[in-house]
Amino acid sequence: MNKYIDVDEFVKTRQDEITQLVNTALNRAGDIVQQKVAAGEIKANMQEVLPLLLYEVLITNTVTTLRLVAEMINSEHTAGDGGMDH
Repeated sequence: MNKYIDVDEFVKTRQDEITQLVNTALNRAGDIVQQKVAAGEIKANMQEVLPLLLYEVLITNTVTTLRLVAEMINSEHTAGDGGMDH
């Protein structure tokens, strides 16, 4: 079964939600790094902070992206209103 997905329209209609999800991911990653530095688990230098920061952002964004893709695929909309054409 082939479905038409208007990705541009999906992103446009959910732009505020996507922006919020990105901000949440960055804040979450920053909080985790801050907690680990405060606990002495890692040192506050680029060699230790950056890999953990990137890992946390990637994990959060991957999960979020998969959720958004699932929403796009499972959308009940027709192509005329920005969803899919069955």
